[in-house]
Amino acid sequence: METRNLTLNLPKELVRKAKVYAAQHDTSVNSLVRELLEEKVSGKETVLAAGKRILEISKRGPHSSEDISAFRREDLYERW
Repeated sequence: METRNLTLNLPKELVRKAKVYAAQHDTSVNSLVRELLEEKVSGKETVLAAGKRILEISKRGPHSSEDISAFRREDLYERW
């Protein structure tokens, strides 16, 4: 895979937090940025968000008071 360098201008505090997070998770800031960008451009974050929402609803059980009308058809059939 061919790679390219990219220069980012980020707030110092965000960079500091990213470095701490990366160190705690035995990775690099570069890898974190790569993974986040890959998720964004692949649509993976949409699938993950939908999955989390379904899990939240399922935890409430079959007698949930979840208002089904709160779901928009467009959201359910969102195209990527």
